[in-house]
Amino acid sequence: MAKLWQRCTPEFTLRRRFYGVDVYVDFKDHAIWWASDTRRVEVAEGFDLMLKGIKGKIWDVGCNVGIFSLYAASQGNKVTAFDISPKAVALVKKSAARNGLQINMVDRAFAVRSFRYAPPKSADTQNRPEEGAGESTATSMTYLEAEREFGRPDFIKLDIEHAEVEFLKSAEFRGWIKANGIPLLMEIHELSYWDHVWNDVPYLRLDDTHALFNPLPEMKAAFGSRTQPA
Repeated sequence: MAKLWQRCTPEFTLRRRFYGVDVYVDFKDHAIWWASDTRRVEVAEGFDLMLKGIKGKIWDVGCNVGIFSLYAASQGNKVTAFDISPKAVALVKKSAARNGLQINMVDRAFAVRSFRYAPPKSADTQNRPEEGAGESTATSMTYLEAEREFGRPDFIKLDIEHAEVEFLKSAEFRGWIKANGIPLLMEIHELSYWDHVWNDVPYLRLDDTHALFNPLPEMKAAFGSRTQPA
């Protein structure tokens, strides 16, 4: 059914409103957003809770249509958003202009190492870089390259469709997060990935698919009983 939808459905842009900001989505790629109740999405995502106590530089890695980026920017934060899809990046730029917000967009894969890949043609939420697939015309950006270019972040949201496990397995990335005390929200796409979660970095287990490392006291208070034992 998903393949049939992607093959037969027309592409056109819709506008939805989440967290008080207008967000452009694509009819073909984003049924998850245009067909969902706004308030239910806001409660389920909990982006307002994740940003409690945060003011400064925010990296939204795997931003897709940029709901998190747009909300974070609307709260006065300096946002850098990464996505491998040029189509998704274009939608976020359009949304940012609509809301009068400044978001620094990066249409490159975010990684622990440098590699070449072919950018996807769609803005599907499950896009992931296929290393060496087809014509590999893009190069990933490592977290250290991003730090040199954009400055050290005060918060990172990392949602890159299973590629998070490479970050969990990287001792260098773990050391960087730990040494700098950077709050990091990471999506855990498989239960087996919890075996790689760092035990020497404090974290909240928000649910079976999200870990929040180095949470600020305001974040702990905001999530309260929604967290599971770590």
